[in-house]
Amino acid sequence: MSENHINLENAVQKLVDEHFGLDESIEKMVWIKPEAKPEIRLIEITAETLPTGDVMSFYFSPSDEVPFPLFIAQITPEEWQMVLQKKIPLPEGWSLKNHQAFSREMVTA
Repeated sequence: MSENHINLENAVQKLVDEHFGLDESIEKMVWIKPEAKPEIRLIEITAETLPTGDVMSFYFSPSDEVPFPLFIAQITPEEWQMVLQKKIPLPEGWSLKNHQAFSREMVTA
């Protein structure tokens, strides 16, 4: 495993921990692991967001704290089920083939 991949995993874990700590409404977070370029793609699943019927990600430039391009999307639990059923597509280039899900219980245990 490359050092860059380890650093990417550390950055993801830090973001997941922080977001669960900051937002009590997040039920689950899903990391869409990159296939080629080192970037972070996260989906936050929360009943507190407005359903749009779409997975729209927001981009954040690399920073000192997160030295990778960061894309975050928020969807409802119902929309997540629709993503799993392939009724709502993920953004272009995203795939559930290689993803990791984090639940609040996993992180706060």
